[in-house]
Amino acid sequence: MADDEVVRIWDAWNKEITGTVDPWDTWDKVKERKGFPGGLIAFLQTSTDSEGCGFHQPTIVQAYAWSVLQSGKDLVGVAKTGSGKTLAFLLPGFVKLRKLKKAQEVDTKKGPALLCMTPTRELCHQIYSDAEKFGGPVQITAACCYGGANRKDQEWAIQTGPDCLIATPGRLNDFVQKKQVRLDQVRFAIIDEADRMLDMGFEPQIKQVLDEVPWHDRQTCMFTATWPQECKKLAETYIKDPVQIQIGSGEITTNKNIVQHVKMVDRDSDKLEALKEILRGLPEGAGCLVFCNSKKKCGTLSWDLEGDTELGMPATELHGDLDQNQRDKALWKFKSGEARVCVATDLASRGLDVRNIGVVVNYDAPKSAEDYVHRIGRTGRAEDSGEAYTLLLKWGNEAEAKYIAQIMRKASQDVPEDVQELEKNAEDDWKKDDWKKDEDWKQDDNSWKKEDDSWKKDDWQKNDSNGWNKKDEWKNDSKDEWSKKDDWKNNEGGWKRSAWSHEDEPSAKAAYSGRSNAEASW
Repeated sequence: MADDEVVRIWDAWNKEITGTVDPWDTWDKVKERKGFPGGLIAFLQTSTDSEGCGFHQPTIVQAYAWSVLQSGKDLVGVAKTGSGKTLAFLLPGFVKLRKLKKAQEVDTKKGPALLCMTPTRELCHQIYSDAEKFGGPVQITAACCYGGANRKDQEWAIQTGPDCLIATPGRLNDFVQKKQVRLDQVRFAIIDEADRMLDMGFEPQIKQVLDEVPWHDRQTCMFTATWPQECKKLAETYIKDPVQIQIGSGEITTNKNIVQHVKMVDRDSDKLEALKEILRGLPEGAGCLVFCNSKKKCGTLSWDLEGDTELGMPATELHGDLDQNQRDKALWKFKSGEARVCVATDLASRGLDVRNIGVVVNYDAPKSAEDYVHRIGRTGRAEDSGEAYTLLLKWGNEAEAKYIAQIMRKASQDVPEDVQELEKNAEDDWKKDDWKKDEDWKQDDNSWKKEDDSWKKDDWQKNDSNGWNKKDEWKNDSKDEWSKKDDWKNNEGGWKRSAWSHEDEPSAKAAYSGRSNAEASW
């Protein structure tokens, strides 16, 4: 078993219980456990060219998360990006929500019963789109709220009484504090990308929101790519006796379905031609996501690519200087294939799930190993394969070459010789004489002890107009959807009632085999 597939499990008292949780790792086992309706399983299995998802089997995180969450327990999932976490929490949440609504134990006209908090508006909209796609056929409704978009429109959507609310912590807390949304009906809460939200300073808002959610009646799950101390403290406070599942070694690693490449260039100006060379080999129907380290460069590079008629690669840009409408339009163009290339900042490095991204290019190398992993993780999603290219300068990118080489080795990929040489230069930098010897430090110490008239000048003690001792002066100084959405809305039958009744599953199968793909998928 590969390192990134190793699974370790602990109970709420930090006792390792690996091996005691039976994963739902095949669709036959999901059917056997009667975990999900037959129509839903059929849709997940059906090939994408027949309007299905084309999932050959559940991902590792789905297999374990479904088993735990469907048993009613709380969960902490530590898993790499691109591991299928969204469906890992949405589907059990939907099943629980259906049961609660049927038993009339929740009233979503008063407030949502499923709440998901996530760090960015792009990820928020992505999860909302999935919630609509998978929940719509069985009349599970959803709304989303995030900063940067029209607040009144979001308030209206919340007032319609959606079953699910997908939100960023800042905008959600704003609605909560102004009593414009009630959270007393929430019975299934999700904290997604918890490490990223804490990094962004959302801890106070997360706590204020969760304080409004019933403690005893809710089931809670947290998903995170890393497991820092801040996440542990949050889990200890707001999650009841969770099962903790760690997928992989816990180190920063990449998806092994992604083939990593590095191209060396002499100057920054050489990167554009190197990128165009990569784009000329872009597989038909695939998109390319290009990362830059500045918003200005995103705009310039997108303009250059768009204007190259010989290359013939329509491009769009995605970064923080765009308003929400511009972002949505850019993301739609990229998802639909109208734009083959999307040039973005790290805004798009987490949570963006576009299945047609075949290649990721780091036009500018990211500054950390974690950012590198999240960037290239935008391809190779859901067991797909993908390619990632990083453009490095032969001089000046030694530190970046070092962590990229380490990550490539962890993924069992060969490191090019020129990258190894650059990596070696990074290590040699630490050994150079730039770091002073002990005698040099002693000499410096002595130099501080020398009598220097400049330190004894009376200027420091003068109280003239330019003096330092004027008390008054010191006092003053202190003053990112599915394009087939409409097709599923046309399916007024939704998930067939027999699909939700496990006793009637044979009839559901018969109905499925006798109807069109779009009509029978659920």
